[in-house]
Formats: sequence, structure tokens, C-alpha cells
Amino acid sequence: MSPLVSGDAWTLLGARTWVAWVLTGCYLLATVAQPLASFDTYTACWPVVGAILLFVLAGVVLIATPGDPMPLWATVVIVIACPVACALQFSAFALPLQTPHQLWPVGASVVPYTFLCVRRRIVAGWIGGISLTLVCLGWTTFTGQPWGKAISISVLNAGPLMMSTLFAVTVVPAADTIYRLRAENTRRAADDAAAGAALAVRDARLRRLDRLVRPALDRIAAGPPFGDSEISEFLVLEAHLRDTLRAPGLVGAELDAAVRAARERGVRVRLHDDGGLTGTDPAVRERIHRRIVEELDAVRDGVVTVRILPPGRRRAVTLVSSGADTARRLDLGRDGIATQPADSAHSRDAPPSHRERGI
Repeated sequence: MSPLVSGDAWTLLGARTWVAWVLTGCYLLATVAQPLASFDTYTACWPVVGAILLFVLAGVVLIATPGDPMPLWATVVIVIACPVACALQFSAFALPLQTPHQLWPVGASVVPYTFLCVRRRIVAGWIGGISLTLVCLGWTTFTGQPWGKAISISVLNAGPLMMSTLFAVTVVPAADTIYRLRAENTRRAADDAAAGAALAVRDARLRRLDRLVRPALDRIAAGPPFGDSEISEFLVLEAHLRDTLRAPGLVGAELDAAVRAARERGVRVRLHDDGGLTGTDPAVRERIHRRIVEELDAVRDGVVTVRILPPGRRRAVTLVSSGADTARRLDLGRDGIATQPADSAHSRDAPPSHRERGI
């Protein structure tokens, strides 16, 4: 289903587009530039590189992982990656601080936690924010600094988390309502289109039926006597109407004309449809009809029985014709190509005798 119809608040924000990837890349580059700008102030390089990689991992997982709410494994990765990155960063410099850029993980990590709340992981976002505060408290305690410093550098994260929580509580349900209404409108439009198509088909069938039957009904209403040609015409018309009900898969302009012509020559034509061509490709159906027309055009007397076999058979259609001197059977496969004909016109797939009634 189109994302315009099915989605969530994350989709509504455009976070599943290439623009989101560009913005994420720019943010990650800007964040990574902070430790690189103060790289000469660190006592060790590998903790800083590890912190950068963990932070980039969190950003990529956030933007690349589908699903709403965010899958648990991705949530755990983001919640753990940012405090660990912060701890690695703290281990890589000595006091006093040379530049505020050395504390970059504390502020940068609030962004993934903010969007965790948007993606219906509010508790996980707050756990991550609290974990950052605990890491800061551990660092200040281990280095003999006042605990108030840890609060001062981490308390700012509470503001974005509170706003994202409010957003998740108010806007996220509204986004669900928006997409539900879009889906309902789409379904309603599809239902209206289907109903319109059904009405169009019904009207076309009524017009065709009126064109076929009205002259005969007018003649019958005028009263007898009926000539032999008229009676024959009535019988042919009755047989055709019966075919449209009993064998809808064998109805078509060219095939109808061939069946009518055969009946007017005195050939008894029986049509049966057991549903084996339902959903068949129109080109295959046309090929089958054309092959049946060729067979009917060649018959001059006798009985012709055409049957669409039930679904699941290797063959799709059987045609059995028996005249005064000859008997012939034609089997058509699911692709409309003739298969090896049977030795006898009577077989398991031939129409049962109790169905062989009518003209």
C-alpha cells in the first residue's frame, strides 16, 4: 500500500525519504566535527573514535530501521550506544576541560532519544536520558567534581525529551487517525469504482439482452402463426441465452457467431463451464475461443459438446464432435494449445451424459 495511505507519525514527518537521509548525514557530520576540532586535547584516541562510531551507529539505526513502534533490538542498541559513547569520551580527556566540545556526546545523544519517543518508545527514550545523567554523575564522582556539574550538563536534555513526549502523546495518535481516514477514503473510492464497473457491466448486458430478445418477444406478443424459420430462430436464441448462464466462459462475439451459425446448419451444440478458465489471461482465453471457432466452422452435422474443465486439471477445455460418419475429440491445455487427442470421445473429462440436454 502507498505510504500516503498507510504510515505513522515517523512517515508523516518525512523520515522515510531521501531528504531525511541527507539531513541525518549532515547532522552526524556536524556532530563528529566537534571531537575532531578538539582532537589534540585528548589523552587517548581510540575512546574518541569508539564514541564517534557508536554515535553514528545510533543515528543510522534510528533512520534505517522500519517499524512503528521501533523494533526492540534497535531500541536497545540506541539506548545503550549513547551512554557508552559518553563514557568513552569522558575517559579520553583530563581535567580541567580544554573546550566545551569535549562534552559533545551529552548534548548530541538527546536527539536519538527524542526521536525514540516519536517512534512510540517513550520509556526507552527517558531511560536513555537518565542513563546519560548517571554516566555524568559517575564521571564527576570519579574525578572529584561536584555532582551539581553532572546535573548542569545533562539537565538540558530533559527539555527536548519532554517536548518529544508531548508530541508522542498528542500528534502520534493524530497521525494514526490521518492514515486511517486516508485508508478508509481509498477503500471507499475502490468500492465506488467497483460498484460503478459492476453497474456498467450490468447495463451493457441489459442493452445486449434487449437487442437480442426484444424482436423475438415482439413477434411472440403479436401472436401465432409462427413460420418454421421463426421457430428455428426462437430455438437458437433460447439456446444462446442458456449458454450465457450455463457457460459464461464460452461467451464472446466471435464464438457466439460461430455457435449460432453451427446451430442454424442443424448442428446440436452443447456448452458447459465448470470454472477452469476463471482468472485466465485474456490472450489465452481468446486463443481458446479462436480454436473452438475453427472446430465449429468445420462441423456440418451431428453433435458438438464443448466443456471447460474444473480448475486444477491439466487440460482446460475438451471439444467432442460426433457426426454421421466421424467422431473427433480436441483437448486444449491451460495455455490454449491443443494436446494429444484421446482415442475415444468418451473419457473421464468428457461432459457427463445427464448434462447433455438442449440444443
